[in-house]
Amino acid sequence: MKSPSTALAEAPSPHSLQQDPPCVDYAQVLRNIFSTAPLGLYQTDINGSRIPSAGSDACDEGEEPLIGFIHPQERKALTASWQQSMEKGAQWSQRFKYRSSDGRVFWLQAVIAQVRNESGKVTGYQGCNLDVTAEVVANEQLALSEERHRRAVEAASSGIWDMDVATSTCYFSPCCYEMLGYTPGQAQVHLDDWSSILHPEQLDDARTLKESCVEGRVESFELEFRLKTNEGKWRWFRCRGKAAERDASGKAVRLVGILCDTNQSKMMEHLLQMEHGLLELITATSPVGIMFIEPGGRVAFANPRAEQILGQTKKEMASRRDCSPVWGIIRERNQGEAGPDAALGKILATGDTLANVCFRFQRPDGVAALVSISTAPFLDQASKVSGTVVTLEDVTEQKRREQVMFDNEKLLRETQRIAQLGSYVLDLAHDSWNCSSKLVEILGLDENYPRTLKGHIAVVHEEYRELFRERYLAAIDDGRPFEMEYLVRRLNDGRERWVTECCELSQGGRGLEQRMIGTIKDITERKEAEEAIRKLNDELDRRVIERTSQLEAAKKEIESFSYSVSHDLRAPLRHINSYSSILAEEYGKALPDEALYYLERINIASSRMGRQIDDLLTLTRVGKTQMKRQSFNISNLAAEVADMLRGEQGAHPVEFQVQQGLTAYGDSVLVRLVLQNLLGNSMKYASRVASPVIVFGQAQGSGRPTFFVKDNGVGFDMAYVDKLFQPFQRLHGSEFEGTGIGLATVRRIIDRHGGSIWAEGRENHGATFYFTLSQPRKNSAQYQAPLSPL
Repeated sequence: MKSPSTALAEAPSPHSLQQDPPCVDYAQVLRNIFSTAPLGLYQTDINGSRIPSAGSDACDEGEEPLIGFIHPQERKALTASWQQSMEKGAQWSQRFKYRSSDGRVFWLQAVIAQVRNESGKVTGYQGCNLDVTAEVVANEQLALSEERHRRAVEAASSGIWDMDVATSTCYFSPCCYEMLGYTPGQAQVHLDDWSSILHPEQLDDARTLKESCVEGRVESFELEFRLKTNEGKWRWFRCRGKAAERDASGKAVRLVGILCDTNQSKMMEHLLQMEHGLLELITATSPVGIMFIEPGGRVAFANPRAEQILGQTKKEMASRRDCSPVWGIIRERNQGEAGPDAALGKILATGDTLANVCFRFQRPDGVAALVSISTAPFLDQASKVSGTVVTLEDVTEQKRREQVMFDNEKLLRETQRIAQLGSYVLDLAHDSWNCSSKLVEILGLDENYPRTLKGHIAVVHEEYRELFRERYLAAIDDGRPFEMEYLVRRLNDGRERWVTECCELSQGGRGLEQRMIGTIKDITERKEAEEAIRKLNDELDRRVIERTSQLEAAKKEIESFSYSVSHDLRAPLRHINSYSSILAEEYGKALPDEALYYLERINIASSRMGRQIDDLLTLTRVGKTQMKRQSFNISNLAAEVADMLRGEQGAHPVEFQVQQGLTAYGDSVLVRLVLQNLLGNSMKYASRVASPVIVFGQAQGSGRPTFFVKDNGVGFDMAYVDKLFQPFQRLHGSEFEGTGIGLATVRRIIDRHGGSIWAEGRENHGATFYFTLSQPRKNSAQYQAPLSPL
């Protein structure tokens, strides 16, 4: 089969023949041609119907009829170009897709020329069809391969170089120039020119590798070096090369390779090294413990702080596969939280993430510690969890301080609640009044009440508000403490309450006014108590005045009574004594014995009544006598009274035992009267025993000096001890003289001294009278011990 150009060379030239006017449906003719045209040469009539070869109805040998269709996507364009060529009388040549009758699609190279007769009239068409599918596919694959290579080189930021070893000339792709900041052709292509921009530190290594590859010692090579850019800066590059051709001796005559810009990766590598070093420094000096726990619980890494907190070295933790410390770190349950203890290893196995969770741990040395732990999963390149990063802080001391602060805050709240005391801080710079919960309760504030200085002043009752404002602002200006009691009206219920406020100005570091810190205490109950006390005092004052007037009247009556006793009663008694004595002296011989006995009884009774009057006057005078307190020797005073009693006419012999060296504090004149009565009573009631003994001394074992008078006389029944010190009350009959006023006088004197008196006795076994006097005030507490007389 002839080629299309050869087969159609014999066709008449379109310029040598006159073209026929267009009267042909070229689109239909084209469809007719390719409906029946075979591969190879063919000829058709003017309508496009195929004309068999001369002498045969069948197709020529090697020809294959093409019964198919032009690809729809190209039909319109082919028809237009076909018509244009035919109208010009030109040869038509196109390459297009063709679909055969069996469904195959292939590429067809078609060439068609007009066939004219001797007169130049178009009588048909002669063409040639070739299947060029393999050629098109090969060209497409070649173009695709070149495009892929170009894109790969561009994506890798790589340039291509190709060097002729003999001439040392080298081809560099445009990318090589761009990476160095040159325009293509700006730099020389000779190898020595490129060597001049190579960093001196890598120049010898580059030449050695190039010579080794040329000589055949290595087939390929790779080297990183720095090149100077057009801007004068050094950048890192990686060069890979190999021998592309070698001569018969094995030497390379051509080297090819690529040049990659690795400056960014070098910088990243340097940054990674810095980050790695920084990370090691941070973990080594971190105040927080850091560990890496593998999924099985093994400790793969622990920084020094973690070793210090856990009391174990990293090597010790890593070597304990079955006893990893994560199983000894137990979660600290909150107060009131129930359930079993959860180990850190068990929690990590569940995949839970922790944030500042408290755990307890016991170090190998037995010291218990509390640690705060946070965890985060560590993902590998496949985004799978390959372990857990654990951070831990020793919060033992912090928790202890928090507990102390909590206890102190609770104690403060309870103290404020019990004491009805609220506290506040007034920030003057920001005009912020922060109140404690107890103060909010005392003042009845709600959430919307303004917490400002103006709001603080507004809670004060209008009656005291202006005075409070002036004094409070003055305290701020002068920097002095503030204290004031005032009335407030609670905002929630309108009730009025009394409060007392104390505060001081707290200054900043540079002396700037910052805060007023103070307390407000509810003193309503105290005010109410004070008012009640005031009213009670007024009532007591009224009663005292009333009672005083009554006492004054009674005093006057007593004085009048005393006057009457001393004057009005003494005169009749003197008359009775006088006339009875005259009767006995002048008419005694004439009177019978019974009358004389009656006169004697009258004298005795009147004398006794006179003594009672004297004792009553003494008793009344005791209450009016001005006391002169001083320290004196009570032993000497008792001895003087004893001597006086011994010298009385008709006195019974008595043994007095007086303890020496005793002192007392009080009015010595009145105390003498006490001793006269007590020692005289003892002498009277011991007069009927064979050997009467009266003892005066001081009892042992008492913190307060306690004196006693003891006798071995007739004693008394303790059932009647309460009657001893009452006026005119006697426990014995007329067998013993007495008026019943002496002990009442003694008690009156002891009461005026602020002391006490009491008695102990048994019938026929004597009696003991104890008494105490006032003494100078002492700071030490007195201990009342049982008394035992000497």
